[in-house]
Amino acid sequence: MVFIFSCKKDTVIENIIIEDNTAPPYNEVTTVQIQNYVNKIYIDLLGREPLDVELTTATSDLKSNHLDDASREQLLTNLMESEEYYKRFYEIYQTSYLPGVSNDELDITILIYESERDQAIQNGNNALVQLYNIELDLMYALRNARLEYQNGAITINEFMSRITQNQFYEEINMGAENYVLSCFENFLKRTPTDAQLIASVNMVSGNPAQVFFLDGNNQNDFINIIMNTAEFYQGLSIDIYNQLLVRQPNSQEMVDAIFILDETQDYQSVQRIVIKSDEYAGF
Repeated sequence: MVFIFSCKKDTVIENIIIEDNTAPPYNEVTTVQIQNYVNKIYIDLLGREPLDVELTTATSDLKSNHLDDASREQLLTNLMESEEYYKRFYEIYQTSYLPGVSNDELDITILIYESERDQAIQNGNNALVQLYNIELDLMYALRNARLEYQNGAITINEFMSRITQNQFYEEINMGAENYVLSCFENFLKRTPTDAQLIASVNMVSGNPAQVFFLDGNNQNDFINIIMNTAEFYQGLSIDIYNQLLVRQPNSQEMVDAIFILDETQDYQSVQRIVIKSDEYAGF
């Protein structure tokens, strides 16, 4: 099922009040249930189980605060501010969209390109130097994506753009048509219409074209268009719900998630909403 929404800009995000949403009797939630909740959070966000001291502390904090929203929020904030969280975040998308491309392979490829670029400089081959510099800039951007996203220097849109604009992604999805199909399927969670496919392939191939009513004439233009559509935020919402609840968001959840992502690009905010829910916790 595909949801397509248009989100209005310059709108203040307010807390959403859900009618008849009576909280369950948390005094009946057992310590084991809380421990299972904490364990699940650590695995999903950090890719590991909590240490004994982490499990004990988190469980105690949640119990003493009666599992209220603030205590859940604080636990998630602490984890999401850690380097471990961003390493796990990067790993998830690297594995999904750049399978087999390890950080070591990226570093080795950069060293090879730098060596070949330097050789071209010595030979006075300026055209080849420029080509190597273009490829190196893309690989530097990919290598720095996790840390810059962690530091707030780039948005989720730019982070995903860097995943696609490098030789590794292009080699996995060889040819303009395969590249376009992969971007639609990976980020918009659907195949393009025939008209969108033709226009997108033309744009990626360096010809003027219009995609989503926006003009472009190169691969960078295509990626910028794709990564700034409401459907891109829809795709992120599907990712989050599939990763955390093993299901797609329902219509209202999709509307709420797209609204947040379109207004703030705050991927972690949507994750927190899902993880704080009793459905995720199993209470």
